[in-house]
Amino acid sequence: MKKLFLLLFVAIATMNFAQNLTVTSGNLDFLKDQTEVNVKFIYGEPLFQAENYTEVQYLERRKTETIAKKGEAAWEKWIAAWKQHSESIFFR
Repeated sequence: MKKLFLLLFVAIATMNFAQNLTVTSGNLDFLKDQTEVNVKFIYGEPLFQAENYTEVQYLERRKTETIAKKGEAAWEKWIAAWKQHSESIFFR
């Protein structure tokens, strides 16, 4: 009985927190009768670090720093992780 009560409490609490949405500007009236919304992410040309490097500049800089500090093997490992991450996150 205690486990069932706990499960019910967790389910209700999750539903309550999952439905909160704060609109900081504008309104969502255009979604009133919509059952489905297609969202498209456009990342364009992202900039990296405070110096606003382009992706190519950042990768060149990172390559020279990584090879100088840790060697070629560390760079190969890092660039493989970068490619995997950018494909999974940026949907390329």
